[in-house]
Amino acid sequence: MISVRLESLATYVNYNDKIIDIGCDHALLDIYLVKNKLVRSIIACDIHEGALESGKNNVSKENLSDKIDLRLGDGLSVLKKNDVVNTILISGMGTSTIVEILNNPYLTNINKLIIQSNNDHMELRKKITKLGFEIKSESFIVDNNKHYINIVFVRGEHKYLEREFRYGPILIHNKAYLQFELDNCNKILSYIPKNKFILRFKLKKEIRLIKKLMK
Repeated sequence: MISVRLESLATYVNYNDKIIDIGCDHALLDIYLVKNKLVRSIIACDIHEGALESGKNNVSKENLSDKIDLRLGDGLSVLKKNDVVNTILISGMGTSTIVEILNNPYLTNINKLIIQSNNDHMELRKKITKLGFEIKSESFIVDNNKHYINIVFVRGEHKYLEREFRYGPILIHNKAYLQFELDNCNKILSYIPKNKFILRFKLKKEIRLIKKLMK
């Protein structure tokens, strides 16, 4: 059994995807993907030796060592010359780390990115689309009272409005997500001192925009 957060990522995987799961942690998602025949095999890596050892133990218990190739290392640097990978899966990291990982020559071989960033989704959208991708899918997930955003990028070019970068071209139509953003803005506004006029003005402007989008 895996978490709702991890299971939500599996919905974007196709059987013929050649995936590297970067930051695989205990390899729970990788085991789920292979056991449920959502992929043939998968390369999974993590920079933390302890997490990878735990992953290896989990994979071994499921007798999946021939289908899940676990490697210690930093992102795409673990790939070998004869590896065939066309899809990158990343979750549990911040946007700056994700962008740093993707700034790699191997990215030219990649057709799809499945990303669940911990923060700064506007910056993520801007940076990834500049790398030659467009946004194919987005979802807003609630798991154990925590909120997550999944974004799937595929090769292509598309011009996005600033508000689409901010809220997502797909999530901008999701009322549950917009309500979450509205609640956050109202909460932050309640903490901003009355004399911080510029900050309050900007936040009130954003609140008005969200309310308009929700109509």
